[in-house]
Amino acid sequence: MKIYLLSGAGLSAPSGIPTYRDDGLWDEVAIEEVATHDAWLRNPQKVIAFFDKKRQELACYKPNAAHYYFAKLQNCVHLTQNVDDLCERAGQETVHLHGKLTEVRCDKCKSIWDIGYTPQPHLCHFCGSKSVRPNVILFGEVAPNYRYLYTTKADVFIAVGTSGAVIDIADIAQQFPVSILIDPKRRKRTTMFGEFDTYIDEYFSYFIQEDIVTAIDTLDILLKEIDGGTQTATK
Repeated sequence: MKIYLLSGAGLSAPSGIPTYRDDGLWDEVAIEEVATHDAWLRNPQKVIAFFDKKRQELACYKPNAAHYYFAKLQNCVHLTQNVDDLCERAGQETVHLHGKLTEVRCDKCKSIWDIGYTPQPHLCHFCGSKSVRPNVILFGEVAPNYRYLYTTKADVFIAVGTSGAVIDIADIAQQFPVSILIDPKRRKRTTMFGEFDTYIDEYFSYFIQEDIVTAIDTLDILLKEIDGGTQTATK
């Protein structure tokens, strides 16, 4: 049984990482000043300073039980909207849809490399140019890895920790024979076209209305039932 996992900020929230829409992340600085393409063009040093700070803070956070659970899932392709590295630290290879905080890239030679939790270097490690920037997709920029959203093949689709406001998970769920939504809140379906009269969970086969960490046991039992009980869901 192949699993396609799509995660959002709710996966890392139990680890203490503030979400983009809650927890006061933008109380000290406006999104428009540090997290948009226009901000990068206007004042790149301010953007770099912001992400240097977030990268340093990231070192203090640790993977939670959900990260470790998903890292043990067999045949699981994980796409995440998160820019943290908690999935990797838990042992799971992950496709980052919005980039990765511990990486930087060179706009000149297109190289991408990991710098851990250190400040961004001034020069490219490969070509020596000054065209280095955080490898994070800013608001107003194209996200190349979105191409994987509708090309990933699987038997089961799981959406975790995402409100569906940025990526229409309701639409993706309809492409799979079995789909599971995990969210402590019941949300209306909202896309770029506005709010629908329907709820997101109505488009899924199963809805686990719990925090992701507390939902692990329920999810594990459900996956084993879907798989026919012939093998465990985890390694």
